[in-house]
Amino acid sequence: MKRPSRRAIVIAAVSAGTVAVLVAGAIVGLTVKADTEARAAYDEAISSLKAAHSSLDTAQRDHVTAQQNAAWRVQSGTDLAAIADPTLMPDTAALDALQAKTAELTTLAQLVEADDALVAPEPPKQQAHPSPTMPADRAALLAQTADLKSETAELKAEAAALTAQTADITKAASEVDAAAAAVAASAHAFGIAAVPPARASAESVAAFTAAVAALEAPAAGADLTALVLAYRDSWYATVASDAGARASSGAGSETYIRGVLIVNKTYALPSTFGSGLTTETSNAFAAMQADAAELGLNIYIASGFRSFASQTSIYNRYMANEGQAGADRHSARPGHSEHQSGLAFDLNSITEAFGSTAEGIWVRDNAHLYGFIVRYPPGKESITGYVWEPWHLRHVGTDVAAKLFSSGQTLEEYLGVTSVYS
Repeated sequence: MKRPSRRAIVIAAVSAGTVAVLVAGAIVGLTVKADTEARAAYDEAISSLKAAHSSLDTAQRDHVTAQQNAAWRVQSGTDLAAIADPTLMPDTAALDALQAKTAELTTLAQLVEADDALVAPEPPKQQAHPSPTMPADRAALLAQTADLKSETAELKAEAAALTAQTADITKAASEVDAAAAAVAASAHAFGIAAVPPARASAESVAAFTAAVAALEAPAAGADLTALVLAYRDSWYATVASDAGARASSGAGSETYIRGVLIVNKTYALPSTFGSGLTTETSNAFAAMQADAAELGLNIYIASGFRSFASQTSIYNRYMANEGQAGADRHSARPGHSEHQSGLAFDLNSITEAFGSTAEGIWVRDNAHLYGFIVRYPPGKESITGYVWEPWHLRHVGTDVAAKLFSSGQTLEEYLGVTSVYS
């Protein structure tokens, strides 16, 4: 075999060297490119991390602000609910809604108790976010870039969760505002329909009228608690003024409040008032008695109208046997008996046992359909002034009777009056 010439050997060696140089150059080029791309990815990861920190800081500040605003809203709503008198509103739904919404906001805003008040929790301390040192080694650079991306994703998720919580708190705060406005509107609705007691002073009536007007369209940010408090107290003032006028004159003219004749320990009738059951009362009872009879129930009037003189005899008999304190629990003083109004009567058996009979239970559940109320319900003696009398019915008309039946209120609570002898 022929051996290659020296020239061929030289050419081959040069070619091999050239290839080696080219390969080495390519490797170096790829390494430089990979390092450059790794540094660029790292820089981008650092930038994204800084933006995520900034977004989280903003979300935290917004969340703290929402919590602080919620604490103020809850306090205002709680104050309003505490001073609002449900008897001076058409119904209690608005007040119940306000209490429910403040409770919901308290939970969403994670409010805590401090000094007998609900406050926002301590805000998280703002922390510095120094940039990490870039590793020199590409493998370490890639690993740290992955860690930075993972941390960024966590920060973004935390910021998104806080933003969602803030939105929920803000929405709940708006609902508390709406519920508070509904309470004020309900008070206004009662106020414009209310008829102050007949003998209330002109000054007290004017103050009540002004307080009602102030509730019609409160300005944004108005102190609704103060407005409702003024409304409530001005109504009480008209009632007190009326009672004072009657007491100072020693008079006995009848008193109508919101169109309802009120007769109790505070409000008396003149001795000449009444001559028998009113026609409306008699007709309503006849209808109720007939419907009960169709069910096999027998209800009848055991004691109807009583004159001032008759009540005097009855009360004096009780007082002789039990003393005044005992008599006052279940017998009215002359002039203070509903029987004299012609709107009230006693059914069947004048004992508490009547309340457990089929007739007593049916009357309790259905009397309101005919315009009657069980005037002295159980557990209300401190309000009505009398022990439970399941047999004593009072005619107030179907509208008022339905309201009292559904709300569980007594006539005193509904009219916002007392029942106390002066």
